[in-house]
Amino acid sequence: MKNIIVVLCLFISTLTWSQTLRVVDVSTEIAPATSWLEVVDSGKYANSWQQAGAFFQKNVPQALWVSKLEQVRTPLGAVTSREGISRQVLTSIPQLPDGDYVILEFQTDFENKAQSIETVTLKKSAEQWQVIGYFIQ
Repeated sequence: MKNIIVVLCLFISTLTWSQTLRVVDVSTEIAPATSWLEVVDSGKYANSWQQAGAFFQKNVPQALWVSKLEQVRTPLGAVTSREGISRQVLTSIPQLPDGDYVILEFQTDFENKAQSIETVTLKKSAEQWQVIGYFIQ
């Protein structure tokens, strides 16, 4: 009986509330986010813009994106650790069309700044998750 309760608790804890209760495969959204972050980590800022979703590209010119990351991200130095700390599944975000969104937060330690929070927003488009937002605190 205890085993059944533990299994049910684990199952219930994997469900995500977003207007309706549904199960979401985390691996399908984590992989695009972390591979995109690796591009940013490597300093290939123009490539990160090219790999971002169409919404991101329409709203942030590539030259501005590269310039801002050079100002903000480059001085932080190399990533020494990154750990996922939160995940939100949404079907609507203010100012954006309805759709499937995921907001991931990572606690990231950089060479020159420990305990930063990176926020990556993804939108599902054509059955793929694409980055449409990035923020460092």
